[in-house]
Amino acid sequence: MGSQVSLIRRPAGTYSFGHSGCGVLLAPNLPLPATAMKKIHHLCRNFLWNSRRAPVAWEEVCHRTEERGLGIRHIQSWNMALLARVLWNIHRKADTLWVQWVNNVYLRGGSIWEWQPKKGDSPLLRRLADIRDRLITAFGTTGAAVESMVAWSNLKGLETSKAYEYFRPKHTRQPWKAAIWRAFIPPKYSFILWLGLRGRLATRDRLAFLQEDPTCSLCINTNETTKHLFFECPFSASVWSDIRQWLGINRRMSTILSAIKWLKKEKTGSSVQNKARLLALACTVYSLWRHRNEVIFEGKAPYPKGLVISIRITVYRLLLTLFPHRMFAF
Repeated sequence: MGSQVSLIRRPAGTYSFGHSGCGVLLAPNLPLPATAMKKIHHLCRNFLWNSRRAPVAWEEVCHRTEERGLGIRHIQSWNMALLARVLWNIHRKADTLWVQWVNNVYLRGGSIWEWQPKKGDSPLLRRLADIRDRLITAFGTTGAAVESMVAWSNLKGLETSKAYEYFRPKHTRQPWKAAIWRAFIPPKYSFILWLGLRGRLATRDRLAFLQEDPTCSLCINTNETTKHLFFECPFSASVWSDIRQWLGINRRMSTILSAIKWLKKEKTGSSVQNKARLLALACTVYSLWRHRNEVIFEGKAPYPKGLVISIRITVYRLLLTLFPHRMFAF
């Protein structure tokens, strides 16, 4: 799923999809109708989760990566930012035919901040009035709303990215990004690590509604939870013990979050070793989850030593792509 995240993120603000065998590209600078936004929302959601049950609410997915999200653009908020830019162009009487037409036909020399839509007016103008009223309510007065939009603007007009920053869903910052979303960590590892941190992996305690056996498939002793699967299970504990010994990590880790906090705090040794530890954390969590699925769905026997060897090989391989001419002392 890590690759899906990369594909859904569109830095330029464009969304493209196919319909009836034809490619469709939606312009990044034009507000979208509600039906198009709903379609894009469902396309992105289904593409990411590939199921009806989404482990994480879409609004939370659209939080920035440092705010527990995936940094995927929230289409409704982006659309409001685009509407705000159109509103600003009308306010400053931008030199375009459409703005001139709106000012002459609808406003008739008046202000967009005082204009009231009538029955039969353009749906776009009605939405502009909604955004205008939202801003006035949020900032208290028309003057305060205008001042805020001035702060979002440059000589060319309103910057959509700054308006989006205002409209987008937000959450408190978390100490996750530096340990999860790194260029040298494969996206699929980061994605599983992210779900594990949020407690949203499909462990058996979260599948109780299916009335399946809740027992951990790796130890056959205790009910499976995220904490048990990755740290309390004797199988996982054995894997972590070997990985910690290999990389010189003395602290025993009890949760994914505590491991991240420790790695962030204890940046000892070379940059190579620090990267190796971050890679090992992401790779171990990913590998434990994958091995658990292989045991359940493919009938494989749990084999901790083999998993440790696989993790070490993977970490070395990834390090070699970063430091092709280095010799590793661990």
